[in-house]
Amino acid sequence: MAEDRQKLFDYWKYIPSYKFITVPEEKYYSHPVRRDIIRLLRKGVDEKTSDGKYQIRRALNVTEINNELMKIHDVPISKTTLYFHLNILIELGLIQVVTTLLEGPHRRNKTKYFGRVARNLFISIGHASYENYKAQFDEFQKFAKIIGLKLPDNYPEIPRGISEMKEHFFRVFGKWLIEHEELIEEAKIDFGLLYDFLKNVNSIHPNYRNLLNDTFLILQNNIQDI
Repeated sequence: MAEDRQKLFDYWKYIPSYKFITVPEEKYYSHPVRRDIIRLLRKGVDEKTSDGKYQIRRALNVTEINNELMKIHDVPISKTTLYFHLNILIELGLIQVVTTLLEGPHRRNKTKYFGRVARNLFISIGHASYENYKAQFDEFQKFAKIIGLKLPDNYPEIPRGISEMKEHFFRVFGKWLIEHEELIEEAKIDFGLLYDFLKNVNSIHPNYRNLLNDTFLILQNNIQDI
């Protein structure tokens, strides 16, 4: 029994330090509960060990996940709904079933414990990002045509350029953070929020401005107050 439960702690040592994973936007970013689950599975919970000390456990069962989500949303989620979200996260390759333990009276209850597939997850929408940008640029191109607005020659290439640059920089930032993983862990800094901060700062990178400069000048000449 004790050896089986130790698996819940040991698995964190053996999973990869980091993974870059591309996910469909509609399956991940549109559901805040799924993002919360990913974050809380990194934070984990404190568990008292047989020697009286506390150890962080980052493999949680459904009840524990629901308890942690309650601290964020203050609204309970049904087990059916929570399992639905967990199965989607497994399908996306973000979490896994760490182990199944026999618990409860006479150890008859099979309890699944869920955990991340890597200590640090760098999540992007990849190709979907390009499709999203392209859809936006295509719609504006139609609008520009009907009002007689001439767009830059490089206009059709801009969406792919933005998407590829973002993907490149996100990997650069991710690897940079991994170099400081121990310090981040010791300081109890939220890895995900730190990563999001770097992505937001990166949005003003000169390469983006250069790519969009001609389009911006056209808009500036045609729209007041920008």
